Amino acid sequence: MVNIDVRLKKEDIQILQSAVGKKLDRIEHDEFVFTNTSSQTVRLVLGDELFYLYSFTEPLDYYGTEEDVAVWSVEEKEYPLIADKSFVTTPFQEKITAIRIVQEHQMLFDNARQTYDVWVTRGIIIEFGDHELAFEKPVWFSEDIVIRKGYDLIEEFQPVEEICKAGKWKDEITMECSREVVIL
Repeated sequence: MVNIDVRLKKEDIQILQSAVGKKLDRIEHDEFVFTNTSSQTVRLVLGDELFYLYSFTEPLDYYGTEEDVAVWSVEEKEYPLIADKSFVTTPFQEKITAIRIVQEHQMLFDNARQTYDVWVTRGIIIEFGDHELAFEKPVWFSEDIVIRKGYDLIEEFQPVEEICKAGKWKDEITMECSREVVIL
């Protein structure tokens, strides 16, 4: 069986954990032209502190073939690759009351034999008490980060049932998907 784990690392989660209880001043991202997405990065500014949500591709096994797969990370450093990006600013000026990390578990079966066990971070939801800010990874390959403001934003994420059906699987191949939410 092939095991793939592209969830946020312990260091990434520690950076997010340190933001709980602090005021999010603003986020900086690509201008929304046709969709509410930012390519490769979102900068989060909390007073004098800042960190980046990155989505960069790496070559990985994608159910039997090698593909460029977007992998998320949370870091305090700016990569030279994005230094020349022209960000727009969305102000918040709100205290972060909690952060939820949405983890997805995907299992692929050939008849009854499990062939893949995959974990991926599907999204991050920042709670402000009465509303939320969410970042979602829309698909495996995309470096885009979907950004939403509102309420009950996990309901806006692509349903796991659609993810299981998205693959062009042979008749004997099935996929099971589930989600867990880690609250910081």
